[in-house]
Amino acid sequence: MPRKEFVFSIILLMALTGIGLFYYASQISKDSQKEYAVELRENSFHPKEVTIQKGDAVKFTSQTRNFWPASDSHPSHGIYSEFDPGKPIAPDGGWVFRFEKSGEWEYHDHLAPYFTGKIIVKGENKNSKKDVSKNECFRSNSSEYCWEEDILSALEEGGISAAFDRVAALYNNDPKFRFSCHYVAHNVGIASYTYFLEDKDSILTPKAAYCANGFYHGFMEAFLSANLDPQEAGKFCGYIDEKVTPQAPDASLQCFHGIGHGAMDVAIINEGMKEGELEMIGPALQICENASEKPDQLYRCASGVFNGIANFYIKGDFGLSINEEDPLWICHGQPDKYKASCYGNMNSLIFHMGSNQFSQAAYYTESIGDEKQEISAIKYLAGLGALYEGSEHAVQDCRSLKKYLRLPCIAGFVIGFLEHGEPGLEYQEALSFCRLPVMTHQEKETCFRYALSLGGWYSKEKAQEICAGVDVEYRKFCK
Repeated sequence: MPRKEFVFSIILLMALTGIGLFYYASQISKDSQKEYAVELRENSFHPKEVTIQKGDAVKFTSQTRNFWPASDSHPSHGIYSEFDPGKPIAPDGGWVFRFEKSGEWEYHDHLAPYFTGKIIVKGENKNSKKDVSKNECFRSNSSEYCWEEDILSALEEGGISAAFDRVAALYNNDPKFRFSCHYVAHNVGIASYTYFLEDKDSILTPKAAYCANGFYHGFMEAFLSANLDPQEAGKFCGYIDEKVTPQAPDASLQCFHGIGHGAMDVAIINEGMKEGELEMIGPALQICENASEKPDQLYRCASGVFNGIANFYIKGDFGLSINEEDPLWICHGQPDKYKASCYGNMNSLIFHMGSNQFSQAAYYTESIGDEKQEISAIKYLAGLGALYEGSEHAVQDCRSLKKYLRLPCIAGFVIGFLEHGEPGLEYQEALSFCRLPVMTHQEKETCFRYALSLGGWYSKEKAQEICAGVDVEYRKFCK
């Protein structure tokens, strides 16, 4: 054989041998990988904690209900974003995920976030959220997770009241926390469901009203999705009314808003996914009907449904997408009893479309075409705008609107300052807004009328104390 052909044959043999060895090695690696099983049962994921090797897979199944296993945190799933099927899974199916990142990965059922578990993945190159130490937490991009972990540690050590003391401290020490306070309070509410199961009265504190009552919204989402009974959820809101109302007068109705938050998930748990948002909304509103006995309860529950839909649009959950030309289209055809709740609670959606600029978002509210609904909706939008707009800028924003929307806009900003102000001292920001020298007499009258309607915010005694500190000419508005 000529030398050139001999050399070529040797090279070809070596190449084929290398390919064969690579294939053999890959087969060994593939064969060594395992698949583990986790099942959602009536009361929990089973097993609740699983230890696997990097590259192993876990198959998630459910005994009886639709579910959605996904990485913490709820609802963003951002800690391990790939660990998310992106849709509900039917009980006759399952979902397999192969873990290519080592670490400790906590997860939850997105449709019933009270159900949680942990996958511990052994191997090199740890990427777990646990790698972020407390000292590094607030210098990283994980601030929201770190705040939540800090507050949940306080919850575990000292209960609900201690957790909200920590909320107040974070609010005062970190200006950025203001924007996440409501969201974090949601997840504190979800986590507190475990404590409620051990002691029904453990969650009863007026401090739960901090951060625009996010606690009640999350807690009732967990309560409803765990037991799936709207009437039981409604009864519990009645219990909240009985126990907490004297100190936090709006607690019971905020509880009904929380039922609305969970209603869409429960409808999907019970009936599976529907085609289109209108078909999804119908069963959720029926849950509100079943939970409510009074019109104001139904209104608040429906507000939770529409608020949830708005957030689904923003995140693209359940395959929903924003109608860019008419983002409020689903509200136009709603029955009259739901219209105001729908238009108002789409505020997060249109604020998002307005790039978090009130003046841009207000365009959508002014385009509704129904004066009564526009007045109601602008209050909700301004309430959210209070998170982002400075006081004097808010006055100018309101003055740029249609004439009949200007004073309702001032009222909305006042309500927003009360909702998002410093925990326990929310009224101070609202009253400071009302005292701005740039305000006209009519604007001040409107402002103080809403700022001093404190019967929905504080106990009777505290409301009287606050009222005694304002100018005499405005005390006529004290309630």
